[in-house]
Amino acid sequence: MSTISTSLNTAVSPGISQVQNANNQAAPASSAPSALPANANSYSVASTSSYQVNLRSSSNVAIGQTYNQAGITSSASATAAPSQWWENKSDDHFSYLLQQNAIATTTNSGRFNGLATGLIDRLHSTGADVKQAYITTSLDAGADGKAVAEAGQVSLNDLRDRPDQSLGLSVKLASGRSVTLSIKSNANGLSVEASSDAELSETDGKALDKLAAGLEAAAQSYFTDNKINLGALSGFDTSVVSSLEFNIKAGDRQLDYKINASHHQLKLTSDSGVIDIDVKHDNAGLRGNATQRNNAIQQFLGQVDSAAKRGNADESLVSQYKEAFSAMQKINTSDDDDSVRGLVPAKAPAFWDTSAGSLLTGLADFDAQIKGVSTSPNPARLQESDYFNFQTSQKTTQEGHLTSGKISQNLESSLSAAFHLELKSGKKPVLDESKSSQNYRYVKVDDHESSKLDIGFEKNQVNSARLEKSHDRNLTISRYELGKLVDTKNQPDKQTSVIDLSVNSSRDNTASEQALRRQNIIAALSGKIFL
Repeated sequence: MSTISTSLNTAVSPGISQVQNANNQAAPASSAPSALPANANSYSVASTSSYQVNLRSSSNVAIGQTYNQAGITSSASATAAPSQWWENKSDDHFSYLLQQNAIATTTNSGRFNGLATGLIDRLHSTGADVKQAYITTSLDAGADGKAVAEAGQVSLNDLRDRPDQSLGLSVKLASGRSVTLSIKSNANGLSVEASSDAELSETDGKALDKLAAGLEAAAQSYFTDNKINLGALSGFDTSVVSSLEFNIKAGDRQLDYKINASHHQLKLTSDSGVIDIDVKHDNAGLRGNATQRNNAIQQFLGQVDSAAKRGNADESLVSQYKEAFSAMQKINTSDDDDSVRGLVPAKAPAFWDTSAGSLLTGLADFDAQIKGVSTSPNPARLQESDYFNFQTSQKTTQEGHLTSGKISQNLESSLSAAFHLELKSGKKPVLDESKSSQNYRYVKVDDHESSKLDIGFEKNQVNSARLEKSHDRNLTISRYELGKLVDTKNQPDKQTSVIDLSVNSSRDNTASEQALRRQNIIAALSGKIFL
């Protein structure tokens, strides 16, 4: 598809710096002051005269505005305004919005407001790909057109290769069409790109509008509060959107999210570590109601808290994991108003007995992991690393047909961690190469837990249930005084338990006795599967 590029027809007032386009042609100054830096950390705009342009409206230069890398303004002064450069000259409203976001916003989240929805609108209304960028260069307003264009192109290449903040979205529609968009920001400007491999229908456009609005809301939460607002994407039409991928980047933090018919995957990367959650929907028909799911979520969050305490995990990383896990488990549910709607939920097997629902967790199957950043805080013993790795999963399988079969649900978790503590407190020691600092405990944790439930069905009724649970935990504490190992203690803990119940279907047992036995199985094992 062709790229939109229309000419800008405005007059240049005396003394106003000229905007340059990608073809090295002089173009009029923008409707508002340039406030994007040549400097990556801060920049300022100041002028002794007002800048006006005939785009949509005119505005005066904001004097003494400085933006740091976080996008926050403060007072400053400058001797000359930087030159402005457009990748493609245009007087359309979207380009005006792009410019205003670049120069008038005081936060990173504000720079992205309206851009995703604006890009979708341009794709739908024009049928053409969109590519635009607004850049301020380090050159003063008096620089010639060729120099400004060259500086602008260099800045644009740097922006697209190494943005400070970015949004990306890739959508596969049920119609077979594919749509992508990208928004990137740094101290020097904003860049946007959007494309579709075919003209969008009215239905496609409406569904993408809702999706783009949700993406902006999710980005707003992530940029502003570092929150994972997956519920913001609940409005998209799953009969139109087959799958999607989006990512949000803010400095060293990045969120990657993928949705298709069978998986929802979330990955969070930060300087504290990595969170990776994959929720599967192959057995969506076996999920419980909202109350059961919420109770199960709390059970798993409690396990995470226990692992975090035992493994001395980073609190902020664990908090993000808990938020992400909760949000992901509310995807593909129909009885939560704030849930993200699913795509193609599966049905329960033909032999399923609804009374067995309380034996399972009620959650979708998943694999989830927290991996903290590994460090070596003791310069005298670099082999002693501090780390925290926690993995947990649920897998549900089924076999059989018609009125008889078996369902198995398996929960597993593993914790591998190590950390340094002061000899008498739970605080981190201050360690250096001196012997006087080498008084500490070095703790290592290695835990494995599992729980497996097998449920047998005959004639659409629970016929048997077997629950096996085990854990194998080991805690090793090494005590150092003045750099010498004085004591090492191992604290192993290994246990296994089995509950095996069945209904006696022989002729000696009446139907009422068998029904009572089934009730006893349900009562004995309901809610017991959790680790």
